[in-house]
Amino acid sequence: MGNQIDFSLRRQRGMSYWGWLLVTALLGFALTCVSKMAPAYMDERYVGEALKSLGDNPNLENMTSGQIKKELSRFFLINNVRGEPTQSVQVVRGVKSTVVSIKYELRQPLVHNVDVVMKFNKQLDTAKPELCCDPLVDLEQFRKRD
Repeated sequence: MGNQIDFSLRRQRGMSYWGWLLVTALLGFALTCVSKMAPAYMDERYVGEALKSLGDNPNLENMTSGQIKKELSRFFLINNVRGEPTQSVQVVRGVKSTVVSIKYELRQPLVHNVDVVMKFNKQLDTAKPELCCDPLVDLEQFRKRD
């Protein structure tokens, strides 16, 4: 009986050096990915909030494209959103509605020569503000108007 206990204790020594090294490397890679990509996703969340707050504005239909961009710019300034989202605002006016679109792509270097490409597309259609911020209209078919 004593021999069986001794045998089972030898088998339960825990993880080896290589096991711990693998766990540490995987954890380090995951933390690197999160630290590089999280700011882009935080900005994307603020872009959605900006469009929702713009959709709650009762005077949105009467605002010019410049006023809409200025309103979004204020929201972005307060929430520290910089770069590509602020430059990608597009306003397209239709007969029955106005579509405000923020579509952009970010390329973030991850490790050495490996990049992560993140694509974001948010839209606000004034005819359907409750469906903010999913893209409903393909704006590529329209001529870009500012």
